[in-house]
Amino acid sequence: MIEDTASKNAPSKTPQIDQIYIADERGLYSRAGRAERPTDIVMTPEQLHRRNLKRAFARRSQPRSSLALRTPADVAQKVIATQSGSPPDMLDRLNRIQRLETILADNPDSYDELKPVFGTDLTASIEQIEVARQELRLMAGSDTDRLTAVRNVADGLSAVGAADTSALLSGLQRLDMQLRENTTGVVSESALFERATRVVEATDGAAWVEAYEHIERIAVAGISTLGTPLLEFLHSLSVTADLEVALYLRAGTGPRIRYRLDSRIGESTNRDPSSLSNSQWDIQTPTCPVTEIPATTRHEECRAAAALVDGLLKNGHEVSDIALVARDADEYKRPLSRAMAVYGRHLSVWSQLELKRTLPYQLVVASCEILDTLHNGMVDIEQLLRPLALHWTPQRGSINTPMSAAELSALRRQLDDGEARSVESWLEHIGDVGGDVDTQIQQLVAFLNWCRNQPTRPEPEAITEVLTPLVDAFDQNVLPSLVENDDPDYTDVSRTARAVERVAGETEGDHLIRETRAKYGNWVNQGYISRSWGSVRDVLDALATARPGRREHKNAERVDVLDATDTWLRSYPYVIALGLVDGVWPQRTHGAFPAEFRAAAVDGDSPPARQLGVRGAWTEAREYDHFADVVRTASDQLVVTRFREDVEGVSYQRSPLLETLNPTQVEDNTRRQLCSESDEIPAPLSSTPAETASNDGDLQ
Repeated sequence: MIEDTASKNAPSKTPQIDQIYIADERGLYSRAGRAERPTDIVMTPEQLHRRNLKRAFARRSQPRSSLALRTPADVAQKVIATQSGSPPDMLDRLNRIQRLETILADNPDSYDELKPVFGTDLTASIEQIEVARQELRLMAGSDTDRLTAVRNVADGLSAVGAADTSALLSGLQRLDMQLRENTTGVVSESALFERATRVVEATDGAAWVEAYEHIERIAVAGISTLGTPLLEFLHSLSVTADLEVALYLRAGTGPRIRYRLDSRIGESTNRDPSSLSNSQWDIQTPTCPVTEIPATTRHEECRAAAALVDGLLKNGHEVSDIALVARDADEYKRPLSRAMAVYGRHLSVWSQLELKRTLPYQLVVASCEILDTLHNGMVDIEQLLRPLALHWTPQRGSINTPMSAAELSALRRQLDDGEARSVESWLEHIGDVGGDVDTQIQQLVAFLNWCRNQPTRPEPEAITEVLTPLVDAFDQNVLPSLVENDDPDYTDVSRTARAVERVAGETEGDHLIRETRAKYGNWVNQGYISRSWGSVRDVLDALATARPGRREHKNAERVDVLDATDTWLRSYPYVIALGLVDGVWPQRTHGAFPAEFRAAAVDGDSPPARQLGVRGAWTEAREYDHFADVVRTASDQLVVTRFREDVEGVSYQRSPLLETLNPTQVEDNTRRQLCSESDEIPAPLSSTPAETASNDGDLQ
């Protein structure tokens, strides 16, 4: 059994991570073929990348049984399981936030170093503190030399920048240590990779051979960030397990990752500094005509895109020939839907949302679980408080704020005597111990009464009647409070709002609760499942990974709308990229570490800085990655669109990403002609259908 302690130094053998490719995935194709068992593992960070890679092989009619597609975390867990007997439990982000909030609430004076950066109320900035903790792990992992490098970079900053960074480093290290001590498994993927690295090194590669006896090569693809813990894991495999490691990097972030690789794994740098230039853009030079359509407002921009799609379809193109792409597809979903409705066209939005990791989904599932348990048995204090920890609030009444971690912790200490109870017994116990004065006690009593009032064996109609108000209360009471604690680009609020819409959206739309009601009723009628809240939870779980709006048949009249990051390895004859506006695409860089430190780490002008990993959000290179993928996606014609002002009249400038394309710009009168009632597409936008099917847009 390997102890979960911090690693100190990288292996001393010669590194083998020397197969590095920038914006060139041909090596993946050349390694694919028929095989009795896989010889290569291709690791990609997201499900969408694995899906797109499968599509690319299907488009080529190329067998790929020689390749096993995995996430890096999957691989690390299997290696650890060879020594521990089973993969370790790993906290998700929500659980980390809750534990960190409890640590800070219970020890408010122990982390004074963080207060100059985040303010005196640290629990109010818990989201940003977790971002900073993750950034530190990504930069340096647990390695003492790299942590020293962080301090050395900080020492070269201005007095304020140095003081803030040093204080942040000290506070985060102590907080991270406390989090690890309070966790039986691993706290994050970074900790998972560190533990896997120690297992590989302690067994001199034997653990890898036991887990993956027939694997000869690992390829890492589709990444814009190569964190230090993952790099150490790959490096340990390359030098102890006699394993080839290849990196397939992106056009924007790849050159920096390649240039720093030797410094980050403890070798003298021998890579050409010219690799930091954007010379790789030559690979991304469009192979098709590029047209730019400026518009005054986003509404006019979407109307032009919709008119162009309608004209192409009337000219004989298939819906599978066309893709609409935005940096954030959800941001364009509503205006595009309104514009498409004018022409009677429909969209299939392929935006990524890990629904099972979101608060609204977990709240609904936890509520089903406790209803099922309480109707069939008893629950302990942890089970009882789980929905409240996920921000359950009453649908009506004077209590309209969720409990904080500190309030939950106090409530737990007040009521916990180690006993499991029924609803009635808990109400009696609360009356004996806590009374009914405190707001937290009142909220817990309201929750127990809510549980008591729900049906034991729910009919299908009860699913929407019980669960939809639950999500509505979350939308009304919880979502506004998340805005105050989110990062500057409101990433978490946006994701949570999307989850609210997906779980229990508009009355007339498709959403998870309505889908669950229909599927549950069907399965109950066919005798597949019994009527219980446990069965409702199982149906929710089965449907949660299904993506709404996806085309099921080639002739379905829906046009694909993609996030830019989802265009990796895709191909469409006609691509319309929307929102090429400075500040929208690319977005401004951001992070939790001080801006002066981030700039020094990204520049890498000193040896200590070159030892550190760089988070993608710290540089616009990640935006360049996604845009380069969009350019590669178009085979026949690429159209880029942008707006000049928002609804409040604020002016927006043209995206600097367009400077690399030299597109033909469409005048306003040509755009108005496109949006007129004429079915003719004006030059230079006209296009004729390809003679052969030329894309993979409809492959599942």
